[in-house]
Amino acid sequence: MKNIMKKWILPFLLIFTVTTSCLASNSQSGSFYFMTMDQPASNNHVQLKKELGKLKNSAPAFIVLNGIKSNAESCEDDLYTERKELISDVNRPVIVSLAAGDWAYCINSRGNPVSIERLTRLREILFDSGHSLGNPSINLVRQSLSNRFYAYSENFYWSYGPVLFATLHLPANNNNYLAAAGRNNEFEDRTIANKHWLELVFRQATRENAKAIVLFTDGNPYNVKTVSRDGFTEIRQKLNTLLSRYSGRVLIIHGQSGPIPKDIVWKGKLGLAGVGTGWTRFNVTPHSGTVFKIQQAASKKQGKQKKAKRTR
Repeated sequence: MKNIMKKWILPFLLIFTVTTSCLASNSQSGSFYFMTMDQPASNNHVQLKKELGKLKNSAPAFIVLNGIKSNAESCEDDLYTERKELISDVNRPVIVSLAAGDWAYCINSRGNPVSIERLTRLREILFDSGHSLGNPSINLVRQSLSNRFYAYSENFYWSYGPVLFATLHLPANNNNYLAAAGRNNEFEDRTIANKHWLELVFRQATRENAKAIVLFTDGNPYNVKTVSRDGFTEIRQKLNTLLSRYSGRVLIIHGQSGPIPKDIVWKGKLGLAGVGTGWTRFNVTPHSGTVFKIQQAASKKQGKQKKAKRTR
């Protein structure tokens, strides 16, 4: 009986949420901006509190954090919960997009990897509802609404104006591809989920007549490195296929190591921008030719600083 009810309730929830998103879109037809940042290599708590404090003098439509902790920080529940409480107090909607530093490097007291267990716990702590963090919150459509992909609550989309925004879980450590014997379970299962999610996001964008799609990721799927196995190959192929069918622009905002961006790098209708550890502001003018433009939110002194590279 429970499965039957879920089978009928899920389509209703999806229709209701999509309708709500479309109604919200119609009332947000003008220009707006959002802000996003990556996590620093160390001293994350101090840096994060400092950056969040700067939001008092700004009014972005929402902010996006690529990860909540540095690679070197604790992976304990207490830290995850403390970061969630800190972010929840922000007086703007806050979106968290998972990064490799949040879970991929986690080890226990004996030095053994506990990354999968920590990823599961992160999903339970950070993504336990149908809306964003911060105040006010934004309603989100999560991939976990699907019975098949119930575990992937970190993938979600929302609409603001005629633009569709979505997170895509691609850790920057070569998409967490592990060169080990046997089945690479986490990587392979998440790749299947991500490919399905991309199809759904592009289909929804077409249904909404969205002017553009913005994807928030940790790793840059178009930064092909000389490795024995490129962990982004499947996702890059899927993106290229979907891009060829979509009429609007697609912007990928990632947290790959590098300097704070001065501009978006466009290749046709695909744009790439890697954000640093200070706020980067993206101005959105939906009915213009460019749609997106970067405006540095940091001071001149801070704007000259380069992002500290994280170990991937």
